[in-house]
Amino acid sequence: PRIFGLNWGETEYRLSLVPLGGFVRLLGENPAEAMAPRDRHRALVAKPLWQRYTIVIAGPAFNLILPLLIYFIHYAGHRTLLPPTLGTVLPNYPAASAGLLPGDRVQAIDGKRIRYWEELEDAIAAEPGRTRRFEIRRGTDVEERDVVPVRIERRGALGIAESVGWIGVSPRFHLPEIGVIDPKSPATEAGLKTFDFITAVNGNPVATWSEFQRAIERSGASPLRVTYLRGGYSAIPFAHVEIQQPGTAVVIPSPMFDTAGRRRYDTGILSAELFVFSVEPGSPADLIGVRRGDQIVELDGQALGSWDLLRQRLAASPERTFQIAWLSPGAGRREASFRQEIRSEMDAYRQEEQRLVFGALNRLAWRTDAPVPIQNRFGYAVGHSFDRTGQIMAAMVQGFAQILRGRVPLTTLGGPIMIGYVAGVAAEQGVDQYLWLMALLSINLAILNFLPVPILDGGLLVFFTIELFKRDPPSVRAREIASYIGLVIVAVLMLFALRNDVVRYLLPR
Repeated sequence: PRIFGLNWGETEYRLSLVPLGGFVRLLGENPAEAMAPRDRHRALVAKPLWQRYTIVIAGPAFNLILPLLIYFIHYAGHRTLLPPTLGTVLPNYPAASAGLLPGDRVQAIDGKRIRYWEELEDAIAAEPGRTRRFEIRRGTDVEERDVVPVRIERRGALGIAESVGWIGVSPRFHLPEIGVIDPKSPATEAGLKTFDFITAVNGNPVATWSEFQRAIERSGASPLRVTYLRGGYSAIPFAHVEIQQPGTAVVIPSPMFDTAGRRRYDTGILSAELFVFSVEPGSPADLIGVRRGDQIVELDGQALGSWDLLRQRLAASPERTFQIAWLSPGAGRREASFRQEIRSEMDAYRQEEQRLVFGALNRLAWRTDAPVPIQNRFGYAVGHSFDRTGQIMAAMVQGFAQILRGRVPLTTLGGPIMIGYVAGVAAEQGVDQYLWLMALLSINLAILNFLPVPILDGGLLVFFTIELFKRDPPSVRAREIASYIGLVIVAVLMLFALRNDVVRYLLPR
């Protein structure tokens, strides 16, 4: 029911008793509506189909202008991006198999120029399983390599699995933090310990793990004078301060033969990447006996090249039982089965979210190549604002589909109380968070109005489409029945949303 309103020109603006959303009632929207003969030619029902489509689509479409503007301003503020320089190349993955090395810079894929790391990631993810021609710069040389991205599953928006291409690379150059697992190795005998940070070899500074590896290879059988920093904690009351103590060790490599029968020299020094830095008490990792300083080596019988790969495989199968193998200093190889713990937690907006917990964490310092200036920042901002809006629209459509299929509970719905609460929290977090929330709400409103439910804009589009194919509009009676059904659907959804709001924000927890 109307509370108050005003007329401006030929339009009436009103505030009604239950302001749960905006509503525009067009002249002639209902074919059975009574109107003066002089107004009939202006009515919606009298317009050609293409005009009716345009008029109805315009409403939800205008909801997308705000997010496009917000995202444009956000991306226009970006001045630099990561370059497409390979920092880490995992062994036994497509990039390494094709001969790519850390420090290589990708210049083009299949003839298309690659300027930034995000363009490289998008190009690789788009076509798993297809041979791609990489043009790379290595020092002053330009070379070409054929790389076939493998297909992996990752969790996208709303936790929905998606298949993408991956070649086993990262922009991160791992710093020379080491792990030592063999108590009889040259590294142990020299006094080196897990999580020591190497700063120089034979007086020559090393800045990355790759540089450290090359220094070891150049030394061959010669003793290595290794300079390092070792972390320790202060005894200052009420403070937990890590102090890096410098040290020097002389490592004498021991001769060995690899699987091909070639003579090599082993130092026992490993990258700290797969070494466990901390274990959460009571977590699955703790319960199976994983401890600080252990090295994770396999998951389900497959060797692990990086901690990211471990995390990736765990996230792809949240409810599966895994078989894990690890090495403990002085205790050798150990194996166990485990399942990740799924924890339900409340985020800052009082939305329930699920988090997967294994419980073991690594610690590995890294750096990236220096960022490069964005070329054509205006074009970059325009393109990314449309891309971001499209991605969020696709995620929301998936979300509605998951609700209809019963894969996402109705408790995720929220109403006006939730909108007000979330807006308040976002405002406290800063202008950026508030604007991003406004963009999400506008996109959500656009998608909601496009749903093929009578009384919404999407329902009108369905009626127009029926008319397009039947060459005759649906009968007034059919439209009335459909509208009642649509009203019931919307009312039920609103009741669920209000009920969720009351439980989430008004009832004591």
